Amino acid sequence: MVIDREKLVRALRERLHEAFLARYQGSAYARIARAAGYADGYMQALLDAGLVGEKEMLSVVGEERQRAFRTENPFGPAADAA
Repeated sequence: MVIDREKLVRALRERLHEAFLARYQGSAYARIARAAGYADGYMQALLDAGLVGEKEMLSVVGEERQRAFRTENPFGPAADAA
């Protein structure tokens, strides 16, 4: 079985985006906790398998946090820089 690393990282990005959106949208705690739990477990599995390093993981998390924030706050700090 061949593991497509890029596909796994894309799936991680989706899980992180869902978790951050739930938080920024003010969703119910249960939804936030579930989304964060899925993302945390996925991140741990990728790290444990050696498919993603810590620096790359931190970069992906930061990028998805910013993307989710811009999605929910189009007039925030990112808009000021444009």
